[in-house]
Amino acid sequence: MAKNSEVTLVIVDDSQEMRETLKTLLTFNETVRVVGEASNGEEAVEKVAELKPDLVLMDINMPGMDGLKATEAIAIKSPRTGVIIISVQEEMEYMRRAMSAGAREYLVKPFDSDELFRTINNVVEKERFRWGSVGNGNGSTQELERGKIISVFSPRGGIGKSVLATNLAAELKRETKDKVLCVDLSVEFGDVALLLNCHVSSTLTNLAQTGVQAIDLEYLKSNVHTSPNGVDVLAAPTKPEYAEAVTSGVIAKVLELAREEWDWIVVDTRPTFAGEILAALDLSDDILLMIGGDFLSLKSATLALQVFLSLNYNMDAVKVILNRANCLPNTKVLDLEKGLKKRIDFELPADSDLVLNSINRGVPFVDTNPTSDLAKAVRSIVQGLLPQDAVAAPAEKKSGLLNMFARR
Repeated sequence: MAKNSEVTLVIVDDSQEMRETLKTLLTFNETVRVVGEASNGEEAVEKVAELKPDLVLMDINMPGMDGLKATEAIAIKSPRTGVIIISVQEEMEYMRRAMSAGAREYLVKPFDSDELFRTINNVVEKERFRWGSVGNGNGSTQELERGKIISVFSPRGGIGKSVLATNLAAELKRETKDKVLCVDLSVEFGDVALLLNCHVSSTLTNLAQTGVQAIDLEYLKSNVHTSPNGVDVLAAPTKPEYAEAVTSGVIAKVLELAREEWDWIVVDTRPTFAGEILAALDLSDDILLMIGGDFLSLKSATLALQVFLSLNYNMDAVKVILNRANCLPNTKVLDLEKGLKKRIDFELPADSDLVLNSINRGVPFVDTNPTSDLAKAVRSIVQGLLPQDAVAAPAEKKSGLLNMFARR
């Protein structure tokens, strides 16, 4: 990415009229400079490799190599260039395919200049944060003491993701005594504050309305609230209509700043590959992929893993967690692993009464029932996330129920 405020961009569309329209539109933004254009996918891949732009505006429907295949090739050959897909197709399937190919955003035609510039700014902010710590150009990197980001993700709703995220944060606080922040990225219907019995007066909306450039660590801290068990909370917007303001650029800035202050940042996501979720996943040290034991959950998880691969994520950092595992026979678990082509790292037992009571009281079950099998399963996940030298328990203490649900 460019080191100054200028954004270099390549336009790819088989329609010369559309390319001219986009170039004209982009002249109204002084920070954007169009450095090249292409009329097909093959030409686009070559142009990007040659010009190394910050961004590509990529039409999805082109003869020969289409926009999706070109995006996939660019993601492999020029990973520091962000791709924004533009298309007349509004269907979620097209967006999923675009994100799976490696696109960073998806714009539906027709769009106005405000929407275009907002999308460009969001992607640029996210990409610059993503690559800002790679190195100084001579092959060396600077090791800094930074907090660890753990994102809890599932491609399907109703799997227990928010319950796991809040209990994971609470258990991290219990185990390590470190500073733990739980960020609620379920931006339309977030429940983290309620699940942690945390009364909040400000949310992510306050940060988003300030603007990316104006967010600093002190302002971030002023919008964070502490729950009764000591876990800090950055709550989701209070109303669904406020969700749009929480962009990928805002999330990238917030998480990078959070790493300076908190030892652990647990992110509760939502079942989508929208920009703000990708921003969190891009920055995550570990991604906990939650699945159920049914066929639909397996299908969705398989697609999610394909997206992670296309985005060049470290797949060792993606840990699969099977919920309600004790409801399935061992042979079924093996079938799931075979279908996913990835092992199940941890299993959570079903305990609906305990979970329901925890939700209704707004108190994590790892605090109220630490000796329950479910709490012990969460503890095994925490121990799997801790640095190996931090897990100093004697060998005999690592046997029995504590690791019954860990498939290491």
